[in-house]
Amino acid sequence: MNEIYTICAEEKVLTDKKPRMFENENTMARDETLSFQVAYKTDLLQKEIEVKIKSPIKKYITYRQVEYVPCTTPVLGEGDDYYLTKKPFLCPDVLCSCEKRKPTSRQGLYNSIWFTVRGELTPGKYPIEISLEQNGYIIGNAEYKVTVLDFYLGESSLIYTNWFHYDCLAQYYNLKVFSPEYNKIMYDFIACAVRHGMNMLLIPMFTPPLDTRCGGERLTVQLVDVTKTENGYAFNFDRLISFMKKVRELGIKYFEMSHLFTQWGAKSAPKIMGKVNGRTKRIFGWETCATGREYEEFLGAFLPELIAILKKEQLYQSCRFHISDEPNEQCLESYKGARNLFRKYAPDAIVMDALSHYEFYKQGLVDNAISSTAYIQAFLDNKTPDLWAYYCCTESGSYLSNRYMSMPGERIRVLGMQMYLNDIKGFLHWGYNFYNSVLSDESVDPYLITDCGGGLQSGDAYCVYPGENGAIDSVRYENFYDGIQDYKLFECLEKKIGREGAEKILLENGFKKTFTDYPHSIKTLKKIRKLAQNALINQHPASKK
Repeated sequence: MNEIYTICAEEKVLTDKKPRMFENENTMARDETLSFQVAYKTDLLQKEIEVKIKSPIKKYITYRQVEYVPCTTPVLGEGDDYYLTKKPFLCPDVLCSCEKRKPTSRQGLYNSIWFTVRGELTPGKYPIEISLEQNGYIIGNAEYKVTVLDFYLGESSLIYTNWFHYDCLAQYYNLKVFSPEYNKIMYDFIACAVRHGMNMLLIPMFTPPLDTRCGGERLTVQLVDVTKTENGYAFNFDRLISFMKKVRELGIKYFEMSHLFTQWGAKSAPKIMGKVNGRTKRIFGWETCATGREYEEFLGAFLPELIAILKKEQLYQSCRFHISDEPNEQCLESYKGARNLFRKYAPDAIVMDALSHYEFYKQGLVDNAISSTAYIQAFLDNKTPDLWAYYCCTESGSYLSNRYMSMPGERIRVLGMQMYLNDIKGFLHWGYNFYNSVLSDESVDPYLITDCGGGLQSGDAYCVYPGENGAIDSVRYENFYDGIQDYKLFECLEKKIGREGAEKILLENGFKKTFTDYPHSIKTLKKIRKLAQNALINQHPASKK
């Protein structure tokens, strides 16, 4: 017996469980992206499915097949009780294009097709009729209704960065870093991130000293050309500036300059390649003391020239600088020394670093604090201005949001409303496309190894997959982007009714000003979204961009 259902985007359709989050209509702003799914099951053998769409807005509708990957590490430790399952399972996550390969059915198993409505639409109510057929045989018909409201979300003030791992693309595609073939794929990955709300990009001045085993080395990705001379150092910034201008054309507005000291302590210099006597070699690395004379001489030459060229090209005001990622209390003195060294040659640069200890911020070591949501309450209680948030590895319990494969879609999406309510100005995530094992000991196939070789929860390290010519979206990434759109919705509402009124909608419907206390129901999130839309429409029925 065939089955077909329209369901919300937050439901993960498991092969052996009947979908339950039924949805046959939704509302959207004129410039919003809206997603829903059609889940189905058939007794027929695996065959290609013909998807037929009838709608006045058909040209704005695309669809993709939801495919499965192994979720081998659903949770680390005991976790909390807000997971789909804590046992390994096949996770519906990859959104495969249907341009070259049609969707298929699996006999007796549930499958789903992901539908997206995107484009600047005219306000109104639009029916969408969907038919699934195999060789003229109708598997089933489904109907969905989209109501386009007369307002625009526009651009958000939220700054969002997801660390881009340039070496992982080169390794997966077996291409030379920054070669023409590589660049084509890389720019597609960046464009995909921009479509999902990302407006800040990690810029590899030098190979970022991130997620690398002490003494280990990742593939070189360095845009600044360095030459060591008898008189010191010479730099060529042409490739760096060209790259920054190119990604700005793609929609990147802020530049996150790669870390100038090693992760978890700022004890060493990053890997830096340079020409010495005509030969390229590594001139700095793990063996280089972060605050030693040799590296200080380098920074003393490098930073003033870098800042001068960035100011000349009118890029500097959009730049943020890193000292060291995730410093802790044990490395307070080494971080302070690295920070002081940086400040000596870049006195007016804006410094931002991911950290979990309020003490670092309290001592004035970081301009923009980026706190883990697991430890952010101290920053919230102290009313830290311009506060950023990040999550990474530690959100298996306490009901914190993340993009883990085993989390329900609404737990991923809820971050947007949480960030708005807690007045978060920026968001950072470490893994846009990290296709390595833990500490980058080896590269992995993200379609087969989803947990960095067993060291992290499945889904922590990346939210897009490598396709034939570029990035392939995931269900998790679309759920996350819906959260970004929720953030934008409340920003729009705040402009009309004030922040207190906008916050009131969240506070009266199960949210508290924390990252752990919120409604665990997609129905409630959709209700809140509808309340915000109605308040916006009633206040000003024809909001413009």
